[in-house]
Amino acid sequence: MANDMRSLIVTGASGIVGRHFLEAAKDSFRIFAIARRSQKEAGIAEHPNIRWIQVDIGNWLSLRWVMHNIKRMGGADFVLHLAGYYDFDYGDHPEYERTNINGTRYILEQAKILRIKRFVFASSTAACEFPESGEKINERTPVDAEYAYAQAKRRGEEMVGEFSKWFPCSIVRFAAVFTDWCEYGPLYMFLETWLSNRWNARVLGGRGESAVPYIHTHDLNRLLLTLFHNSADLPDLDTYVASPSGCTTHGQMYEIATRFFFGKKRKAFHIPKILALPGVILQDFLGRLVRHRPFIRPWMIRYVDRQLDVDGSYTQEKLRWSITPRYHIRRRLPFLIEKKKSDPYEWTSKNRMALKKIARRPNLILYEALVQRKDRLVDEIRRAILLPERHEEFSYYQAMDRDNLDWEIGVIVQLLASSIRNNDRMLFLDYIRDLTRIRFKEAFPERQISMFMLDMAEIIAASLSTDPELQDLKPLIRDYVPMTIQLAVDEISDVFDQLSDKGPLEEIPDRQIIEQRLRELEAFYSSPESERP
Repeated sequence: MANDMRSLIVTGASGIVGRHFLEAAKDSFRIFAIARRSQKEAGIAEHPNIRWIQVDIGNWLSLRWVMHNIKRMGGADFVLHLAGYYDFDYGDHPEYERTNINGTRYILEQAKILRIKRFVFASSTAACEFPESGEKINERTPVDAEYAYAQAKRRGEEMVGEFSKWFPCSIVRFAAVFTDWCEYGPLYMFLETWLSNRWNARVLGGRGESAVPYIHTHDLNRLLLTLFHNSADLPDLDTYVASPSGCTTHGQMYEIATRFFFGKKRKAFHIPKILALPGVILQDFLGRLVRHRPFIRPWMIRYVDRQLDVDGSYTQEKLRWSITPRYHIRRRLPFLIEKKKSDPYEWTSKNRMALKKIARRPNLILYEALVQRKDRLVDEIRRAILLPERHEEFSYYQAMDRDNLDWEIGVIVQLLASSIRNNDRMLFLDYIRDLTRIRFKEAFPERQISMFMLDMAEIIAASLSTDPELQDLKPLIRDYVPMTIQLAVDEISDVFDQLSDKGPLEEIPDRQIIEQRLRELEAFYSSPESERP
C-alpha cells in the first residue's frame, strides 16, 4: 500500500455499496476493507491500495485486534461505516442489536483511539416515517420510523452525535441504492413480476402512487468521495441525504419498464388497498406453510400510495453535488432492463445474491454457497490431486500447467453450480463430453479422468455438507453433487467407448475400479452420518 496516500477504513466492504465504493476510491486512498466475507468471495479484485480484512464487527475482541494492526500500519484518516444488517421481515432480529448497534459502537470507540479526521455513518431515508401528503423529508427530519431497522439507525445516529466531540462526523441517509444490474431487492422483484407473464404481472397496488427515492452507486460514490476530499471544510457534525429531490412512483417505473421491454404500452390493473390486504395476508400465510414466503409482506400494504418524498437541496448546495441526469432511475431503468435481456443468468445471479435474506429457494442457496466458495474449492481440489503419493493415480493431471488445472477445476465447479441453479444438468454433461474428447486425444486414461471427477464430488459435497447453514439441505446436496458426478462419469465412459478402436471397454479392470468408487460414494452419502466411517 502506498504510504503517501490518505487512508480509509471501509466496513461492510463486501456489500453492494462497499464493493462499488472500493472501485471508485482505490486509486485515491489506502483502503482497509473490513467484511465478513473473503475478498475472493466478495468478487473484489486484488489491488495494491486495498488491504482486505475479514472480521465480524460485532466481535469486540477480533475488531480491537484488527484496529490495533491498522494503527501499527500507520492508522487511518477516515472511516466509512457501511456495515449493517437488514431484512424485509419488518420485525426485530438479534443482528440489529449485535451488528447495527453494538458493532457501530465498537467501530466508533476504535475510531477514537485511531484519532481519525472524519467518520461517515451510513443511515437511510427509509428510517424516517413517510411524510403526510404534500410534505417532504430532508436532512433535519427526525429518524422516527418505528420498525426495528429504523430504531437501530436512530441509535446509530445518536451514537455518532455523541462521538462527534472527539472527531468530525457526517451522517448520510441513503436513498434506495441500485446498480446497473439493479441489485436492490424490491426493484428487482417488481421488474421480475412486471416483465413476466405471471397472473399478477399487471397488478399495481392502489393508484400506483407508492414511491421512494433511488440513487445509483455512481452518484453515491461521488457524494461519499466529496465528504472525504473536502473534509476540512465541513462541519464537525452534519447530516446529508444521498438522494435526488423528489421520488419515483411504482406507476412511473411500471410504464417505463413495460414499454421498453414489450415495445408497447401495457395497461396496469390497480387493486385498491382495502382489497389488496386480504390477498397479501393469504399469500404470506401459504408461503409460510411451504417455507417460501413471497416478497410482498402484509406490513408493506400500509405504505401503498404513500410517498417518501425528499428535499435534498441542503445537501446539494452544501456539498456542491447533484444527481447525474443519466443515472436518475427513470432514465437508467431501460439500461437495467437491457442488462437483464442481454445476460439473464448474470442478472439473476447478482440479484438473488442481493436478495439472499429475502426470498431464497433451496437450489439457489446451494448455488450461492458453491459460487462463494469456488476459489477455496479450487485450491482444495488442486492440493488433493497434486499430492506426491497420488502421482500414479493422477500423473497426467500432475503434469498439467497449474493455471490450466485451476481453470479446468473452476469451470467444472461453476458449471456444477449453474446446473443446480437451473435444475438442469445438460450443460454440465455437454461440457464433460467435450472435455473428455480432448483428454482422449491427449491420451489421458479414462480412470484418471473419472477419478478426478469423483475426487471433486467428495470434496465439494463434504464442504457443503459440513456448513452449519446448509444442514437442512443435505438431501439436496446428496441428490445434486454425487448424482451429477455419477452422470458425468457415465458420460466419460460413453465417450471412451465411442472413440476407442478396441470396442466396448466394460470389462477392463479400470472400469471396475471406477464402478466400485461410485458405489462407495453413493453408499456414503445415502447412509446416516452416525454410520459413516
